[in-house]
This record gives sequence, C-alpha cells and structure tokens, in this order.
Amino acid sequence: MTITSEDQSATGPNYHYLSLQGAQAILTKASEETYANLVTTLAADGDSGAMMCVHGGVGLGKTFAVNLHLDELAPDRTIRIKLSSSKIQALRAALYRKLDLPGDAPASSTRCETMIKEALSEAARVLVVDEAQWLDTRAFEYIRELWDDEDTRLAVVLVGAENCYHKIKNRPALDSRILVWQRYKPLTPTEVLTSIPRYHPLWADVPADDILWIDDLACHGNFRQWAKITYLLQEALTCPQPPTYSRDLIRALFSRIDPTQRHTE
Repeated sequence: MTITSEDQSATGPNYHYLSLQGAQAILTKASEETYANLVTTLAADGDSGAMMCVHGGVGLGKTFAVNLHLDELAPDRTIRIKLSSSKIQALRAALYRKLDLPGDAPASSTRCETMIKEALSEAARVLVVDEAQWLDTRAFEYIRELWDDEDTRLAVVLVGAENCYHKIKNRPALDSRILVWQRYKPLTPTEVLTSIPRYHPLWADVPADDILWIDDLACHGNFRQWAKITYLLQEALTCPQPPTYSRDLIRALFSRIDPTQRHTE
C-alpha cells in the first residue's frame, strides 16, 4: 500500500509531519505489522475488540501508521484522543466531546461516566489514546474499566513513547489485558534506502551514498527527522533562485536543525 499526500487530503487529514506536501505514506515492515495487529485487535471477541499497545521512540511513525490504517479499517467508529493533561478529568471530558454528547461534560463524575458508557454501548468503537505515557494511574484504570464493562464494545489502542511500555507493565491489571504489543525501532540502513526515495520525490534521484550519509549524520532512521530535512530542502529548492542539489546544500540545512541530534563528519 502506498498512499500519496494528495490521496490523503481527498479522503481525510494529512498525517505527515508539517503536512509535508508531496510526501507519500510508505508501508514499512513496522507499519505492515501495525496493520496486522489492528486487524487482530479489532476482530477479537466477536468484533467487540481487544487492547493493544504501540510504543517506541519519538518520530518513528507509530501514530501515523495507526491513524492511516484505522482510516481504512474503522473510519466511522474510531475515537482519537491526544491529551494535554494526565488527569482522568481531562480524559473524561475529551471522551465526552468526541462522542458528541450534549453540552459540556457534567461536573458529576458519576453522571459523566454513565453517559460515556451508555454511548459506548450503542455501537462498536475503537479508542486511540496517543501520547499514552502521560496518563496517570487513575486515567489508565479508567480506560481499563471502560474496556471491561460488559455493555461496551470497545477496542483500545494505546500509542506512546518507550516509557509507555514500562508504565503499563507497572499496572498488572491493565498489563494483563493487553493482547498485542508492538515496539517501533528506527529504520535500518537497508530500510532507509528502500523507503526514503519513495517517501518524497526530492529523494528519488539522490545517490544511495548520499541517502545513507544524510541518515548517518542527521536522521538516524527516524521519519520525523527525514521530514524536517525534506521540508527544509523543499523550501530551499522553491526559492526565487533555487540552488542545485549538493552535499554542501545539505550541510547548510544541517545547520538549521538541532545539533544535539547530529553526528559530525
């Protein structure tokens, strides 16, 4: 599966970092596994759904893959939440809004939770919680309670940084309910050579040695780092008097990104 950003904009949001124009969704080994894991999770228990956790370093494409695949697998029943607070109150309020329940979330936690559970019992849903590592113990337990409730038909996808795995493992009741775990890792050099020339047209004709050089110095198999370099290169090549591609041009772009994420030549 390869989906262009133009295809995405026609059917839904552009999930690429900075909505990078011209970027394509590349089916890597990790995203293929995510697709298979989502199919398993959504189909478990007679389509009621199971729980899964996708974790790993930042910028590796976890959220991108989950969102893109769920647009295909469950486009009309996915609830996406990304919280700015770890507290259960914020989680309840976000769920209340995403379920299109009337008015503001009730001040009474009991009333609010009852209305949320009633809404979740009406149809099968997929709850995606991004940046799940920020949730506190009570918020994690609330998600487990929603999934456990005999009247809800809920699949849960927790997406988080590497420490999300450890936070869940420290909560045995939640840990024991996770059916599928998937850890994302940086692209290998072989995957970089396969994926990056297809990721954006700007890299299609760049020599393989240069692709590996850029990855080794600045990107380290990280899609978000590649998106930053691509964005800056695209900007440079669309100015009134664009330069031609060269390693010197790439070195100039390196000077604009975080030096702590770069190796020296």
